[in-house]
Order: sequence, then C-alpha cells, then structure tokens
Amino acid sequence: MRSRFWVFLMLAAIVSGCTTSELSTEPVDVEAGESRLPGGVIGVWGGVIPCADCPGINYTLSLNEDNTFEETMVYQERDVEPYTRTGTWQIANGILQLHGNDSTSTQFDMSIGGELHMLDKQGKRINTNLTDKYKLRKGTNLTEDNPELWNEKRKLGIDFIATGNEPGWALEIDLEKGMYFKTLPSETIALETAKPEIVTNGKTITYKATSETSDLIVELTAQPCEDTMSGKRSTHTVRVKAKGIEFNGCGKFLSTKTEEK
Repeated sequence: MRSRFWVFLMLAAIVSGCTTSELSTEPVDVEAGESRLPGGVIGVWGGVIPCADCPGINYTLSLNEDNTFEETMVYQERDVEPYTRTGTWQIANGILQLHGNDSTSTQFDMSIGGELHMLDKQGKRINTNLTDKYKLRKGTNLTEDNPELWNEKRKLGIDFIATGNEPGWALEIDLEKGMYFKTLPSETIALETAKPEIVTNGKTITYKATSETSDLIVELTAQPCEDTMSGKRSTHTVRVKAKGIEFNGCGKFLSTKTEEK
C-alpha cells in the first residue's frame, strides 16, 4: 500500500509540473514553436525525468496522428507497476497540451531545439537545479542507452535486452532464471517464463520457453541492427514470437562474457 501511495504522489507531482523541491517559474518564449507543424510531433518521445524517491522515471510519450496519446512512466529500482495514461493532444501557441482521460493535463514547451520541455500547471517552465531533466526527445523511448540502468540490470542478472517498435515491445533474458517480454506502453502482452531451452545454429541462437498463457520463442542473430525510430545500432537482430504474433527489433548482450557462452 505504501508503495502505491508513493506512485500516486509522484504522478501528481509530475502532472502538475512539480517535485518535492521548491519551484520557481519564468515566462516561456514560444515564438519559435508557433511555426512548427503539428505533424512534426507525431511519433514516440522519451526521456528520464526526476523522481523524489528513485533514481529516475523512464517517461515514454506516443503522439498519434488522430490526436490521441499514450503516456507511460516506469519507476527505476521500484517494485511498482508502470503507470499508463491516455487521452488527446493539441498544440496552441507553440505549447503541446495533453488532456488525459482521467481529467489531468500536462503541457510541454516546443520552442527549444526540437525537444519537449515539461511545464508546470501554470504553463511556465520548471526552474530548479534539475530543470534540464524535464525534457523529452523524439525517437527516444525505453530503448535509449542508459548506462546506469544497464548496470543495474547486470546486477539483477539480466544477460540480454532487446526492444522494437510499431508496436513497441521490450525483452529481457536471464539465462539462469527465464525471459520476460512485454508490449509497450500498455502491456497488452506480458509474458514471464522459466529458464529457456537454447539451440544454436550458426549466428542464430534460439531461446524457447513456456509461460502460463503462451510459448515464447526468441531468435537472436549476430548481425548489426538499427532501431527504426532512434537510429541506434545494436549487435543483434531479434525476432520474437509471442501468442502467435511476431515482433522484430534489436538487442544486445550486457556483457561480452555472456555473449561468448
């Protein structure tokens, strides 16, 4: 219960543009943003924003052509479920406005270097020593390189990570314990398996295991792979079959020692 209380508290702070630190604000110059076409914002935006009681929050925002959005917050090093919000978006005077179906609203300034800068509930820029952290970049989602997060996953025993787009998905493989696959950001499919069977054929390694609801088959091929949104390159192309649906993306081993096994 205490854990969920903290999630609610942090969500309220983010939506209002505040943290546990005292905030001061300044007027936002949106002149540059006024000339931007709405089509320029369509796609996936992401970043790591401040968190009061965790290292950070992986924030992913998907803006769709029909003016709907889906927003997901994943709390680093916290045993809580990701928070997802949906609703509609619009642009007014260079400000991106998100209107959630839960009656909450969030605003972003579009006028700064092709980034989205989160504003407070009065529509003014957040001004703290963490100001630069309240921003999102296009094509950046949970796949963005994050050395601190990867080190934490290594400590947890994760050997391989992979992600893909359209629809978004994420995969983690722990060779000693099992695999975890989920679609993002709404987790329409979420599978957790036991330790997988492993078959190697040339440059391709196949991992197969069964969850409570479906088989999960993962093929890793050792060839360069470029993310279709961010352009980031990984060492392996990845094909996943979950609940009869195929997903394609890129991935990498978190240590050369593991890759050589």
